[in-house]
Amino acid sequence: MQNIIRKSYLESVRRNRAAGPSPLLLSRRGGTIMNSMRQAIRLEADAVVVGTGPGGASVGRELAKAGKKVIFVERGRHPERVGNHLSMIKYVDRAGLVYSEEGLNVVRALATGGSTLVFTATACRPPSWLKDKYGIDITYEVNETEEELKLAPLPDELLGPANLRLMSCANELGYEWEPFKKFIDPQKCEQGCSDCILGCKRGAKWTAADYIAEAVRHGAILMNRVRVREAIIEDGRAVGIKGKNAQGTPVEIRGRWVIISAGGMGTPEILQRSGVPEAGQGFFCDPLRMVYGTPRDKGIGTASAPQMSVGTYEHHVEDGYILSPIIEPLFLFGASVGMRKVTALPQWVNYKSILGIMVKIKDDMGGRIDLDGKFSKPLSYDDRLKLDKGTRVAEKILEKAGCEVNDIFYSVDRGAHPGGTAPIGKVVDDNLQTPVENLYVCDASVIPEPWGLPPVLTCIGFGKRLARHLLATKN
Repeated sequence: MQNIIRKSYLESVRRNRAAGPSPLLLSRRGGTIMNSMRQAIRLEADAVVVGTGPGGASVGRELAKAGKKVIFVERGRHPERVGNHLSMIKYVDRAGLVYSEEGLNVVRALATGGSTLVFTATACRPPSWLKDKYGIDITYEVNETEEELKLAPLPDELLGPANLRLMSCANELGYEWEPFKKFIDPQKCEQGCSDCILGCKRGAKWTAADYIAEAVRHGAILMNRVRVREAIIEDGRAVGIKGKNAQGTPVEIRGRWVIISAGGMGTPEILQRSGVPEAGQGFFCDPLRMVYGTPRDKGIGTASAPQMSVGTYEHHVEDGYILSPIIEPLFLFGASVGMRKVTALPQWVNYKSILGIMVKIKDDMGGRIDLDGKFSKPLSYDDRLKLDKGTRVAEKILEKAGCEVNDIFYSVDRGAHPGGTAPIGKVVDDNLQTPVENLYVCDASVIPEPWGLPPVLTCIGFGKRLARHLLATKN
């Protein structure tokens, strides 16, 4: 997958350079990029998409396929090497050391493809309340995506012995565990691999970067390492964006449509500076905790299995949490368990044998995101009750799998995929437009209430729906 993306991206760059030896890099459709470090970069497009996660990549891809000129602006790097712990550090915001004022760790990727670069590739359909309560029906778009990407559970031989062991033990205890649908091509996957959260180097895992590559093949332009500060507003309408690239050169891109897809934490910063102060005033982040144990037989652990490939949603509606096997990447594991309990640090030597179960909850809306990127996200009393309740169930399953109950240990609590910072009905309307005309949002920010499940498939649905809406508009 990464080779395909890199090839498409470099082909686009070569096409631009082939236009001539001048300092202007000319796109195939006439856009201009100032190559000088001393002059501002100014471009024009039909659509400016800020961010390359699943929402932004989906809407941009559909517009590019329809013949529109699309420019993607990505704050992070374009991944060149993935699949190992060291390479991922430069694609994760501040090496994963991002904390709320209260000390809650939130990990997000900054790279082409957004956090899909490091997601577990688990596919969950949108919540029923999105249609029933808010009137947002993305059933067609989601069905189309499931068929297009062939989303399905992995076969047993790829699930791995650790996942099968935990699923069997959970079911023997009376729980309802099953394989989850995945954004993974089993023909390209390899037994014993757990590289999903390190960036798949075999191209088995779909990421939003695949959609970016397809958009580039249809003439779109991808600009990496550009930090957008705000939308350009003229006469109450968004007409573009402005920011700076990694060298400090001003960047200004004007477009018919401005679509902010910078993620649950990046989007509200931009919106607040663009005349939408309501953004970022409360959000959810699906807090999670890893519960670990080393079985007495020290067999094959969770690190040798595709992450979050089995588990249960049975506790989600009534109790607000889900369970699924995951172990943190090695570069996070030691710090995470050590910060929770120093005496758990020696467990690092058993990393390959450790069984891990993630407890992820549907948290209460709260906190805020500030203009400077700092944020507050306190965990409520109910949030902590949900984490503890899920932890007790996870402990029972680990004990059944052969772990000594007194040796079970935990990670620090951290946030997963923040959202709800520009919710439908409060910050954006049914068509994902903000109060500023032509300024749209398309990412997990628009999810109107806490959900507690992976939002990628829902964000793809939002992106496809928004693209169809934009293409249907006459002005």
